[in-house]
Amino acid sequence: MSAIIIENDLVHYEALGRGRPVILVHGWLGSWRYWVPTMQHLSGKYRAYALDLWGFGDSGKDISKYTVKDQVHMLFKFFEGMGIRKAVLVGHSLGAAVCLSFARQYPEFTHRLFLISPPLVDMGGLNDDLPSRPATLPPRPAELRPGALPPASIAYSSTSETLPSNPFRAAQQAPMPPPESRSVPPASPLSIATTPTPPPAEPPSQGFAPILATLTTNKPAALLARHVARDLPEFEMLRAEVAKADEQALVRTAQSLSAQNLALELKRLMIPTLLLHGGNDTLLPPPSETLVQRINRGKQSGYFLPLIEPTVGHFPMLEITAKFNRLLLDFLEAPDLTNVQFKDQWKRTIR
Repeated sequence: MSAIIIENDLVHYEALGRGRPVILVHGWLGSWRYWVPTMQHLSGKYRAYALDLWGFGDSGKDISKYTVKDQVHMLFKFFEGMGIRKAVLVGHSLGAAVCLSFARQYPEFTHRLFLISPPLVDMGGLNDDLPSRPATLPPRPAELRPGALPPASIAYSSTSETLPSNPFRAAQQAPMPPPESRSVPPASPLSIATTPTPPPAEPPSQGFAPILATLTTNKPAALLARHVARDLPEFEMLRAEVAKADEQALVRTAQSLSAQNLALELKRLMIPTLLLHGGNDTLLPPPSETLVQRINRGKQSGYFLPLIEPTVGHFPMLEITAKFNRLLLDFLEAPDLTNVQFKDQWKRTIR
């Protein structure tokens, strides 16, 4: 067992292999342990770290440190304590939310991002919020090592994969003709001024409320039994790890996320990101294709790739281990996400 002391509290982690660092962060149902097959697969080329978030596994159980903000701070201190200057982050469920928030706050430490089953919901703010272009482009490095990505701070540009501009917004912004050119019928004493009927709006989103209710009203063992198939070979291992979690860690991290717009954060992110959801995930179902397209609008080509595997549930790294590990290696080694090699089972969610 390996551990590091952060903020006077213990953070448990395990590491395997040599090479560039990859940090694996678990979700609400489990701990570092379910990453073992992935760590073994990566260890020939990479230094894989898997840690326990505060409140989970063998890390400290201080209830005052259970917000996502606290977990992000812990991850930053883990980088400092381990001497890691930059790494690929792979996060699952809660871990995906932590990694996304970390990448937004510390982009200089994040090489690229693999988010598995993040709790992405429509909380508004996506329609007109396009990333702003920097005033000047960063200087181009003298040379890039083979297979390296361009700087993550590169300016955004629209691509063929982005949605077309809103026709209603274009109409609203069109200049009005001069008053003398308009034909206005004389007013009738009985007429009532009317305004054009606006286009029907999408049904209001419930946001994070359903996920919050699920995570705060059920015990961890009950969530595992309800949302993970018992015939999964690693089910008993998961149950043992879930039993180590402080129930308040689930409640408080979920509560802290309820006011955090992860979809908007992902839209604003300027780091290459692979997004993976299981089509049969009943705990954190995939976002709609419309929401994913709105997140993608304005992103740099090759910097965002969302996928759904229709037959997989909440733990793709355990349910389709070989295929998941092959996808992860493709993601780590491809120059950009446009060159990631897909198998027949992977379904693009942006066409």
